[in-house]
Amino acid sequence: MKNNAKKVVVGRSEIIAGGARATKASAKLEGRVVPEGYERPAAVAEYIKKNTRTKR
Repeated sequence: MKNNAKKVVVGRSEIIAGGARATKASAKLEGRVVPEGYERPAAVAEYIKKNTRTKR
């Protein structure tokens, strides 16, 4: 069988958007749906910002 897979360059924004979709779908399956328009409290946003890696 011949492998005819194409190589595609995927941008950072597409990777982030795909991860967000996957996370949202996973949460929905587990019954953890976040209401539309929900904004995190400032303390939580700061905590996440502080503990998130910017580069790998």
